[in-house]
This record gives sequence, C-alpha cells and structure tokens, in this order.
Amino acid sequence: MPRRQATRPLLAMDMRIVYRMYRYKEAWPSLSVVLHSLTSRYRTQDISLVLWFIFVAMTPELGFRYVWNVVGNLFAVFALQYVVQAKRPIDYDARLHLPECTDPDTMGFPSLDSHMAIVIVGPTYFVPSVSPVTSAIFTACVLLIGWTRVWIGMRFPSQVVASWFTGIVGVIVGNLCHYTLLAYEVPAYYNRVCLLLLIASAAFCLATWVERAECRVVGVPRAEFTRVLSRILHGDGSDGAPVTDQTLLTPQTKKRDSFYFLMKSMQARRKMTNYDAMATSDTS
Repeated sequence: MPRRQATRPLLAMDMRIVYRMYRYKEAWPSLSVVLHSLTSRYRTQDISLVLWFIFVAMTPELGFRYVWNVVGNLFAVFALQYVVQAKRPIDYDARLHLPECTDPDTMGFPSLDSHMAIVIVGPTYFVPSVSPVTSAIFTACVLLIGWTRVWIGMRFPSQVVASWFTGIVGVIVGNLCHYTLLAYEVPAYYNRVCLLLLIASAAFCLATWVERAECRVVGVPRAEFTRVLSRILHGDGSDGAPVTDQTLLTPQTKKRDSFYFLMKSMQARRKMTNYDAMATSDTS
C-alpha cells in the first residue's frame, strides 16, 4: 500500500472498500454487467438522468423556490468541485478506470450526482401528495446512484456520504436565501424573467459546447453539427451528399428531414465507439 494511503486512515479504508468491490466484479459478473449498464460517460445514458425526471415532475408541486434551490446548488457544486480538486479512486489506480462509464469532467468531491440527488429528492419528502411508496422509490434511486459511483471507481464511499451531507446543507442554505429574498418583496414576474434568461443561457452554452465538438451529452461532432444545422437553415432535407438533379430525389428521401440524418449519424458514431471498445478489450 502506498505510504500516502497508510498515513491517511480514511483514504486507506476507502481504498480497501473500492478494491473489495473490484474483486466482487469478478465474483459476480452478472451484477457487474447490470451496474455498468446503469452508468455512462454520457449524461443522457446514465442513471442520474432519473433525478432530472423527478425534478421536472415535482416542480409544479414545489414551485419556483424548488427550481432556484436546484439551480443554485448545481452551480455551487460545480464550483466546489474545481475549488477542492479532490481525487477519485481511478486517479490513484488506473486499473479501476472504465472510460465508457466515467465522466471525465467531474472531480471527486462533492459528488455531483449524490449532492444533487439530495437536493432534488429531499424536498419531496415534505409534499403531502407524494405517497410513501413513491418516497421509497426516490430513496432507492438516491442509494443506487451512490452505489454505482463506488462500484465503478468514480467515487470513494466517504465522498458519496459526505456529498449527501453537503446536499442537506445546500437545501438548508437555499431555503434561507429564499426567505431572505422574500423580505425584500421581489415582484413575482422576476422569477419568470430570470427563468427565461436561464433557459436561453443554457441553450447558448449547449450550442457552443456542441459546436466545439466537446459535447458528451449527445456525442455530436462539430462537422456533423455544422452540416445538419446548415441543412436546417436552408430547408434542405438531404443527407449532405451532392445532388445535381433534384428530380433524382425519391419522395421518401424528400420526406426525411435533417433531424433524421442527424439521428442516423449519431447511431453510426455510437456503433463505431462500441466497435473501438470491443477492439481495445480484445487487444488487452
């Protein structure tokens, strides 16, 4: 065991748990396949996406206070991650690294998913319309998300538990800020204006992110994004191939819009990614 681990009891205990999980992967391959299928470097294919479905479903019940609490905590946890710069298990041992399951943009603490799980799910426990069965399902989602992060070596157990506590603190601080703003009697339409500005800013950031070919949410490369966007702007439903005679286009081709070809290119890109992963595993 490295000397740095030996001088830090908490780190040493975390590493023992992570290595034990690593051995369980060999003993229980079926469980490993299931848990790996729940995690992905792409946010739209990860189990944490369930949290945002819960957020959308509970927003009508909890109102703008809930929305701003979640948004504020999301920005705060991103900032804290880059301030703390905490390492993950895969940063100590490269054998634990699974590229297809690991989001390279996150740090160890606070855990983004575990923190936001408490911020999103926590207030739902105090909503009368939420049944005990629904609350139990939400709790299971929170625990499962934390478990998958430890299983694939993305987080230490202590980081997951500590992130749950930071989530509780985040909810309390968010509520205190809300009640403080109420004392200033801010007009109600400010919420709607700020929400529209937030949505516009998020759409702009996503567009520039994809345009720089850095988007791991939908995996659209820059060339594909530019080509499809130009087709949409010009009202052309072709797939980008040069066509000299418009009479050669079949009715079925004319009905296909640019979104169709975008989806086809994304599927082809995903197949190539899976093929490269299989080739890498075969060579290793």
